[in-house]
Amino acid sequence: MDYQTPGVYVREVDSGPKPIASVATSIPGFLGLFKHEAAIDAIAISGKSGDRSIQGKILPQLVDKQGAVAGDAGDAASALTQAFRFKPSQVKDIKAYFHLHGAPKSGKDAPKFEEGSKGSGVKGRTKITYKGVTKEFAEEVVDVDGKIVTENDQLVEDLLNRLHETFELAAPKPKAAGDVLAVYGYQFEGAVPTALQSEYSVPPMAVTNKADFFRWLQSFFAEYLIQTEPVEEVLGENIEDPDDAADAVYEALTKDPTLAKRFRTWLSQPEVFNFVAAVNGFYDNGGGKCYVYLMGVGNTEGSIRENQADKLGLYAFDDADDIALMAAPGLNSQQQNEVLEHCETRKDRFAVLDGPIVSTGDMEIPASEKGYGAMYVPWVKVSKPSWFEGNQDHITVSGPNRRKLQRATKNELYVPPSGHLAGIIARVDTDRGVHKAPANELILGITGLTQNINRIEQGQYNDRGINVVRIFKDRGIRVWGARTLATKSDPSWKYINVRRLFIMIEQSIMIGSQWAVFEPNDQVLWKKLTRDVRSYLMRVWRSGALFGDTPAEAFYVKCDSETNPRYLIDAGQVNVQVGICPVKPAEFVVFSIGQWDGGGLIDEA
Repeated sequence: MDYQTPGVYVREVDSGPKPIASVATSIPGFLGLFKHEAAIDAIAISGKSGDRSIQGKILPQLVDKQGAVAGDAGDAASALTQAFRFKPSQVKDIKAYFHLHGAPKSGKDAPKFEEGSKGSGVKGRTKITYKGVTKEFAEEVVDVDGKIVTENDQLVEDLLNRLHETFELAAPKPKAAGDVLAVYGYQFEGAVPTALQSEYSVPPMAVTNKADFFRWLQSFFAEYLIQTEPVEEVLGENIEDPDDAADAVYEALTKDPTLAKRFRTWLSQPEVFNFVAAVNGFYDNGGGKCYVYLMGVGNTEGSIRENQADKLGLYAFDDADDIALMAAPGLNSQQQNEVLEHCETRKDRFAVLDGPIVSTGDMEIPASEKGYGAMYVPWVKVSKPSWFEGNQDHITVSGPNRRKLQRATKNELYVPPSGHLAGIIARVDTDRGVHKAPANELILGITGLTQNINRIEQGQYNDRGINVVRIFKDRGIRVWGARTLATKSDPSWKYINVRRLFIMIEQSIMIGSQWAVFEPNDQVLWKKLTRDVRSYLMRVWRSGALFGDTPAEAFYVKCDSETNPRYLIDAGQVNVQVGICPVKPAEFVVFSIGQWDGGGLIDEA
């Protein structure tokens, strides 16, 4: 600026880095699984029987060493890898197996050809052994309706050649339909299924209310159908552009009764329903933004880690940096441990886990030494949605615990509580702050519990860091616990609000101090960092999150030559020491009551 005329001048200057702001604390990532069966392509067979033309189909399948059907695949060439994710090097002595549905209906001695039958063959005839009865069929194939179908040499040869190109057949390569076509089996040595593989998934999507979530479910299902089934079979017409086809299916879900029923049936699968009920429970209890992610898998009991390169499984949430909670309703103990490990590795997330539908105080629980997760029992009951198809026959409780199960009415269903608890955490964070324990709070959107746990029984749970949902007379159904899974391993992290407060402060300081990277490492930088962190912690203290009458009692920040000796400066490091004193919940409120004579203190003798 050119100063020539005397007077007052104003010039703008850079205000410098923005003050440290608190990160979001209540945005969950919901992970769900559903059973996905790979499409099966039946192999058509046509020919003549006498003067009558006959058509039939052969359905490629896999069986285990005992002859039981073990999985399905789209074609014989990729059957093993599609069904079990075996490495080719793991598989030995491969033989083709093509299950022929149906059986000859003529002749009282004709054996039944059923799942589980085993056999072998030689050129020109097929030998079938079932329950000790062996029969040979010369140049004959049984179709889906149990009719005898003549051979189609070229079709069979092409089919088996495709298998042979992938895996070397142990037996001589067949040349015709009657050549060992019916019941071969496969044998394997040391072949162990690898981690659960997602057959279908899309990146997590952010939704902000129930309506958004339901639209996402519809669009997900529409895309899933288009990706896994021929378009013409889904819509009754062929649409070349996949995007147009998905849009057409999305529109048809509300108009086509057949598609609408398929959608309702899909939503009613146990795993999908647990996922849907959890997200709805989140919104019933005050939740806002969340990320939703569904995986179509062949095995819902396997690992959910998947692989990091493809961003599948838990790694799908890596790019959503604002996630602060993780919920995966209805997972088994192995999968829950993986969720905990995910949170502990990232250090920016807290896991909300479900216990068994009916629990005991000595049950097995996941471990989290630093308190990055909490578990809640029991499951809750919700009103049955109008779209729900079927029942919950898959839920069984055996042994003495069976008597503890509170039966659901015909209009109720059992669901895991993690989604509802994530909503309560979001509600408490908004109303009070992250420093308030998410406990002694009403659970909304439920009709009851699967198990009534009383005051005496809860002591067993609380001592092990398991939080209980209880029914209180005249006070409704409330969360009655605020402990993490570190209660036994490290009591300093036993409270949920303490761990989550540290996550918030750590992430806020880390993100809010990015401006300091590559700045000159000198006293000027140290003073700026000290100023910024102190200013942020002052706001946290004033919110009631830190214990102390004065800032000096509540926290300290130290960044000087003592914390930054020369060797650290030479290593490119700046070291800022921060100490905070968190508030802790009044878990046990104790009143001392005694007789008082009106003069002094009560006599406790």
